[in-house]
Amino acid sequence: MGVRFAHAALQVLADDHDVDVLHIKGPAVDEVLLDGERPSVDADVLVRPAHVDRLISAMHEHGWSTRYRFEDGSAFEHASTLVHPFLAPVDVHRRFPGIDADAGSAFDRLWSERHVTDLAGMPCAVPSVAAQRLVLVIHAARAGRLGEGDITRSWDAATDDERAAVLALADDVGAQVALASGTGRLDDFVGAPGYELWKVLSSGDRSRSRLWVARVRAAPTRRSALRVAVRLVVPNRHRMEASLGRPPTPREVAAAYVDSARRSAKELAKVARGVHR
Repeated sequence: MGVRFAHAALQVLADDHDVDVLHIKGPAVDEVLLDGERPSVDADVLVRPAHVDRLISAMHEHGWSTRYRFEDGSAFEHASTLVHPFLAPVDVHRRFPGIDADAGSAFDRLWSERHVTDLAGMPCAVPSVAAQRLVLVIHAARAGRLGEGDITRSWDAATDDERAAVLALADDVGAQVALASGTGRLDDFVGAPGYELWKVLSSGDRSRSRLWVARVRAAPTRRSALRVAVRLVVPNRHRMEASLGRPPTPREVAAAYVDSARRSAKELAKVARGVHR
């Protein structure tokens, strides 16, 4: 119930500050895609990109604090985590991993087919059922959970017409490769941008080096590839501070650099041996 209250609180702030928010995953999922209560420890919202700063500022004014910035999260830099003394944590998404179209255009497409559901007494906008199917499938694929219930309910159990709606939406928002990785069709996209990344992600392979190589190759420009390459290797001071509960000392930062370099070198050597074979 605490997560539902977090969703409701965010909707109040969104209404008060004219922010467009789509509530996703967790208790926001439509009943047709559920098998009992859906466990969740945090609330997830997808925000119109132009409104993200406005929402986060409003959250800060009402007792929320930023635990992780967008840059501190996954390599996709898609979500910022905020916490509150009395409510469940919230992941504020400015984009959704696997949806590669322009974030504003993709949000427009999802927003155009939204409907309303009740979360802790507040009417909250959620994506269409087709969009929810898409989000659940690519989220499961990103986590390497291809055999779990979200894909079974969202894709395997869907009718031909329901699948067609998801495929059409994926085309509109640039999620074809991510969707294919969760639905057994990834080989149809060999050579496409993002193919190697989603092959690694959906396999459940959590080798830092393989993810690093795939993420760099998936970057759209050389500049972004360089940024991703550096970001995935250099220790993150903000995450260290959140973990330690205080700013890391220079010695702790230095030790983190050494440890990261050591682990990265070992895993890159494994990748090189695999390529050689």
